[in-house]
Amino acid sequence: MIFSITPNPALDLGGLVNDIKPNEKSYVFNETRSPGGNAINAARILSRLQIPVSLSGFLGGSTGDEINSMLKKEKLNTQFIEIKNTSRVNVTVSNKRNHNQTRLSFPGPTISNVEKKKLFHLFEQKKNISFLMLGGSLPQGFTANDIKRLIKIAGKKGINSIIDCPGSILADVIKSKPFLIKPNLEEFHELTNSHVKTIGSVIQKAKPFLDHVPYICISSVEGGTLLVGRKNIYFGRIPKLKIRSTVGAGDSMVGAMVSRFYKGDFDEANILKWGLSASAATLSEPGMGLGHKSEILQLYKEVQVTLIN
Repeated sequence: MIFSITPNPALDLGGLVNDIKPNEKSYVFNETRSPGGNAINAARILSRLQIPVSLSGFLGGSTGDEINSMLKKEKLNTQFIEIKNTSRVNVTVSNKRNHNQTRLSFPGPTISNVEKKKLFHLFEQKKNISFLMLGGSLPQGFTANDIKRLIKIAGKKGINSIIDCPGSILADVIKSKPFLIKPNLEEFHELTNSHVKTIGSVIQKAKPFLDHVPYICISSVEGGTLLVGRKNIYFGRIPKLKIRSTVGAGDSMVGAMVSRFYKGDFDEANILKWGLSASAATLSEPGMGLGHKSEILQLYKEVQVTLIN
């Protein structure tokens, strides 16, 4: 199976407002509550694509209990490390009229050394894992060095690592040789200390990293996504659709791409098509919803990718 680690899970609290005005109370309706965190969302997509996945990371307090309960209702296998502090709550409020979103992301709990050691031990003892998938922001007390340690443990077990973290963290861990990283353009700027925007300039900045990582997926480049591989480079865009929410779109892309690796499919064009299809399916869902398999399969027929020479 795939082992998914989310160091800083969140309870994603969402809802709709008619309008948000500074210094005035805004009444929220259609409240939703869902589990959140990059690798959690990617794992939920994997599960919807019938790929076996086990979820871990750190959960604490009543918020952590609620997150774990919701994941179990989706019949996901969870093995989170229980922590002393309480897991965070993130808030996303959508404007009913135009679907613009206000997103508030909180820092989360502090992780102790004892709690970190429990996660390392759990991963060291795991068997029958084909990929490690780690994503999201890092809570206090859990650093890039801890990610590098997990990648090292994975390497010793012959497991490839997929990392989807903020750009500043990627810059620190990329020399540990993960299998795939997925920054958006803003995170890519952090990674490369640059402000490149065009397809060509992004590719040139990405190529030197191929010495360390076989696949680099960069989203939000000229309205599309680049998959830069050691053999081929592809660019693609999602089909035209009504975007109802951006929450979880990048995570869905990661989950769908990992599903192809799990299936033994290393065709860059197909990997990118699946990623874009899952991203588009989630973008078309209102609020905090993620795309479903039927939507992903339908959108796959419409996604076009182009080989970049």
